[in-house]
Amino acid sequence: MALLGTLLCPLGAKAQFFSYNLYGDTLLGFRKTGAHQGTYELVVNVGGITNLVGLSAGTSINITRYSTNQLADAFPDGFQDLQWSASAAFPGSAAWAGYPKATIWCSVPAGSPSNPSQAPVRNSANAQSILQKRIQGLGQGAGTISSGLGATNVNNNALLVREPYDANSLNDLSYFIGDANDPTLGDFGGSVLSSSIENVVPDSFSSPARLDLYQSVPNGFVDPSTGSTGPLAYLVGYFLLNPGGTMTFTRASSVTPPPPPPAPTLVSVSRLADTATIYFTTTNGATYTLYYTNAAGLGTPVSAWPTAAATVTGDGMVKSLTDTTGDGERYYAVGAK
Repeated sequence: MALLGTLLCPLGAKAQFFSYNLYGDTLLGFRKTGAHQGTYELVVNVGGITNLVGLSAGTSINITRYSTNQLADAFPDGFQDLQWSASAAFPGSAAWAGYPKATIWCSVPAGSPSNPSQAPVRNSANAQSILQKRIQGLGQGAGTISSGLGATNVNNNALLVREPYDANSLNDLSYFIGDANDPTLGDFGGSVLSSSIENVVPDSFSSPARLDLYQSVPNGFVDPSTGSTGPLAYLVGYFLLNPGGTMTFTRASSVTPPPPPPAPTLVSVSRLADTATIYFTTTNGATYTLYYTNAAGLGTPVSAWPTAAATVTGDGMVKSLTDTTGDGERYYAVGAK
């Protein structure tokens, strides 16, 4: 027999306070500040970041981890002037799920649904580790507030927590996301980011508001989604908040292949006994290969020349490759990819 409209719970089930996985859970933050200061803030866990990154290009999904009623419970005066954001991270100084250490995911407000934002610059691993800790503090703080409220209900459960705003709190959304000098700005303290990650809903909220979600691998590390070492973050997709409070996420429609590294410049060639050393300029993260030939091979493309076994990875400094041969005459070229 099918049971319609019935919720079955096992006897003795424990209350489910806000749940946050340090490894990649994506957090939505909603608040009002300044002249529009709200009584509550809202933190929603929308699931693992790999679920969003793993969507097929152009796919749109509904965000169902909160309801419009829950959003209205937190902001009963309406959704105008609402500041909202998205962020994710993972702990430690090691790689996770194919992402280099200190990779973070942060939102950037867009001008309109059809007008994407400009990609932010990727920061150093040390700088992004500061953001990493504040993003995770936001999730852990939500869990602390949730359990401290004492009872679970529609506004305090495993998926979300309506946080009572307290200017002296060390656990709420504003504490972690606010600027050190101006808490109305959502830049995670302001020591790394130069602008807010929040979209601010206008007073006349009559059309969808867009928030772009970027993947920021530390500058100089290879982004597994693009193969690039920098300098710009990668657009994963965008959230749309509709005037009625519903939300969707759309995966970016395409991935632009990273441009090839610039051709290296040969600096010098030296030879000691049978070993030739070729010095050349490099670009951070590019891989360099030494090609060689004799006079008979000069009429063939460089790509068809033999290559030395060793390669070298660029770091922006002058590097070298060597070739040991008994030939009295050789010609060299260095390729980058």
